[in-house]
Amino acid sequence: MKPSSFQVTIENQFDYICKKAIEDERKDYFKYLSRLAKREVSFSDIGDYLVNQFATTDTYTTDFQTFTLNDISIGITNDLLSEALRELPDKKREILLLFYFMDMSDSEIADLLNLNRSTVYRHRMSGLALIKKFMEEENQ
Repeated sequence: MKPSSFQVTIENQFDYICKKAIEDERKDYFKYLSRLAKREVSFSDIGDYLVNQFATTDTYTTDFQTFTLNDISIGITNDLLSEALRELPDKKREILLLFYFMDMSDSEIADLLNLNRSTVYRHRMSGLALIKKFMEEENQ
């Protein structure tokens, strides 16, 4: 039995509506992809600072030199700096470690070591000069 012309018309209209809906969805999807592409950035295009925020680095005790002050261990990862610190006299090394790694002021260090603040300042400045000289000699 042949379908009536009314039934064929309805089928054709339904077919048209389905194709139109699929085409509209396809267009919407490509618009969505276009909007995403405008906001997305490749890892190669962003700076190292931002990439490093998503990274983690394992640290091991063999990766740094350890200095101990008042039962507190301070790890130095730079081999040249740790070698330069080892060459310093004990008092200068202790003052530099307290100042730069323990964030203590000259006054706090003076109180801790029973020294004058000016003496701590002189030891710190002469220690830095010795480290600078040592590093310049090593780099040549």
